[in-house]
Amino acid sequence: MRFLLVFPCGLEDIVEAELEEKISVKSIIEENPQGVPGRIVIDIPESDSPRLLSLRSVDWFIEYVGAFNLDTGLRGLDDVYSGIIGMEFNNWFREASSFRVTCKRRGEHEFTSMDVQRKAGQALVDKYGLKVDLENFQANVFLDIVGDTCFVGLSRREYASGRYLVFTHPAALRPSIAYGMIRIANLKPGMTLLDPMCGGGIIPIEAALSTDGVKIYGFDVSEYFLEGAAINAEAMGASEKIVFQRVDCRRLSKALRFKVDRIVTDPPYGTKPIARINPYVFYSRCLPEMRKVLNENGRIVLITIKPSYVREISSKIGLSLEHERTVQHGDASPSIMVLKHS
Repeated sequence: MRFLLVFPCGLEDIVEAELEEKISVKSIIEENPQGVPGRIVIDIPESDSPRLLSLRSVDWFIEYVGAFNLDTGLRGLDDVYSGIIGMEFNNWFREASSFRVTCKRRGEHEFTSMDVQRKAGQALVDKYGLKVDLENFQANVFLDIVGDTCFVGLSRREYASGRYLVFTHPAALRPSIAYGMIRIANLKPGMTLLDPMCGGGIIPIEAALSTDGVKIYGFDVSEYFLEGAAINAEAMGASEKIVFQRVDCRRLSKALRFKVDRIVTDPPYGTKPIARINPYVFYSRCLPEMRKVLNENGRIVLITIKPSYVREISSKIGLSLEHERTVQHGDASPSIMVLKHS
C-alpha cells in the first residue's frame, strides 16, 4: 500500500528514523513529492499499515492516490474536476457504499475548500456513480492542496489519529514537534526530564508516551494550564508518569532541590494576548535559572522565534549552542536549539 505522510518541515531525519524503527521495511520511495516539503510517500505491506498510527513525528497520513497541479485562480476548480476524473481509485473505494470529500488548503486561492469538495465530489459521482454521505460515509476522499499542487488520498476511519487532547492551550505546540524535541534531547533510562513552561502538557506527555524509565516533571506558573495539562495526561494514559507542579520558571532554582538531565520546553513567543512579554527580558531571567538546575552533562532543548536572543544570553551565562534547526510551525519558522554547559 502507498501512503502520503505529512509532518513539520525540519523533522525529516526524525520521521525517517521513526519509520525505520516502527515499520519493518525500507519504505520511503519519494521525499518532497511534487517539490512540496514536509511530505514523503512510502510503500509498505498492508499488514504493516496499522503501525502508521504509532508514528508520533507524523501529523497525519492518507492512503495515497496521486497528485496533480492546479491553477490557484477560479480555473483551479476545473483542474480539480479533470484531475480527479483522470485518477484511478482502488477497488475498496469503488465498492464503498458512500463517500465524502474533505479538503485542506495552504496558500492563496480564489476558491474555498468547500468549492473544492463540491467539484471533486461531482467528479467522483460522475465517474463511479457513488453516493455522497457527509455523515455516515464509508470512504473519505482527502484533498491536500499546497499552493498549486493537489495531493489526493483516502482517509479511512481506522486511520484516525490516536492523539486526543481534551484541553487545548491557546499557544499549543504541535505534538509532532514536541516529539521531535524529545528525540533530539536523546533521553536515556534513568534520566530526569523537566519542562518548566509546560502549558497544556504536550512535551511531558510526548515524553511519557515515547520513553521508558525517565522521571518527568511539568511545571507552569498558571494553575489553570496545569489543570488542563493533567486532564490531557489522563486522557492520553500518561498521568502516572508525570509530576505537574506550579512553579515560576524565573524562580526555578528556588523551587527545585535537585538537578535534571534534560530540560525540554516551549517558552512563550510573546506574540499571544495570554503572554504579552518582552522575550529578551524573559529569556534573561529564565535561562540562568534553567542553567542552575541542569546537570553538568545535561542539555536544554527549546523552541523559539528569537534564536539570536537565546544565543546572546546563553553566551553570557556559560551555555553553548550544540545544535540548531528550523522547523515549520503553522505560519512561523521557529528554531529548535540545544544548549549545554560551556
